[in-house]
Amino acid sequence: MKLPTDEPQSDVFAQVALDERSPERPRRALVLSGGGARGAYEIGVVKAILERGVHFDLAFGTSIGGINAAFIAQGSFARLEDLWSSMKATDVFRMPTFSQLRHMVIGHRWGLLDTSPLEQLLFRELKLDRFLASAMKVGFLTTDLCTLETKITTTDEIDSLPHLVDVLMAASAVPILFPARDLNGEGMWIDSGLVRNTPIETAINMGAQEIYTVLVQAENDGSCPTNLMQVLTRCADILLYASARDGIRIVNEYNKALINHPSLNLENQRLGLKVFQPRDQVAQHLLDISPQGSRALIRQGYEDAQKQLDAEST
Repeated sequence: MKLPTDEPQSDVFAQVALDERSPERPRRALVLSGGGARGAYEIGVVKAILERGVHFDLAFGTSIGGINAAFIAQGSFARLEDLWSSMKATDVFRMPTFSQLRHMVIGHRWGLLDTSPLEQLLFRELKLDRFLASAMKVGFLTTDLCTLETKITTTDEIDSLPHLVDVLMAASAVPILFPARDLNGEGMWIDSGLVRNTPIETAINMGAQEIYTVLVQAENDGSCPTNLMQVLTRCADILLYASARDGIRIVNEYNKALINHPSLNLENQRLGLKVFQPRDQVAQHLLDISPQGSRALIRQGYEDAQKQLDAEST
């Protein structure tokens, strides 16, 4: 559906009841936003959703949301939770060596931090055969610094494990902090979070009729930042949350248009949207990765989602 706009797996959560695959069920998408360390919150939310027997046909992710989506698609949700529960910042990135800093200054390196630990983790943990065999189609969003093009790479376009890792490294390449990545030998592809951090519109254009979106920032409570890192995180939240608001607005306007034109008899094409986000402010900043912090975020996401799902079922 296009928007009418002017412009074998062992993981218990991979087992889906047959009635969930009924052709009468609306096509369902999971949309995971970027947010660095706060991606652990997504794990708790998705865990609560999957425990309700919900099955997703599509998944779309930006930055850490893309990495989470890849693991979910290949049926490794339990392993993904274990990784988050034990992962340290040094398992994802390292401070640059003097040689790397020199290369960055003279223009041969385009990111402050060394992300080789993350790349090694992806090569070790991703299973291409399971990813490609998944009934869930996944899409990853990246933006090219050369052409300013934002594109989506889907499961159908992935042809090797190195290609999958390249796409995920590009999708999670936070500008300035993480180095850009060429894809198929071209461009300087980075995290598209500043352009489309929450790809709700992408999910709709790929045919989703029911969308579960997970955000990793709470509604602003009016509190003021108290240090530089909080200022930087708040600025990032402003940019990243704008994408989510745009996606939500598009869904609301689309459904409103259907209501205002009952003669079109398009009620069965209404879009369903469930938005999950923290009820309370998230303490972790983007690079604050620790087992203790991630476990707390997983628990927070799980409890928030359980409360929301319980309320919606009554």
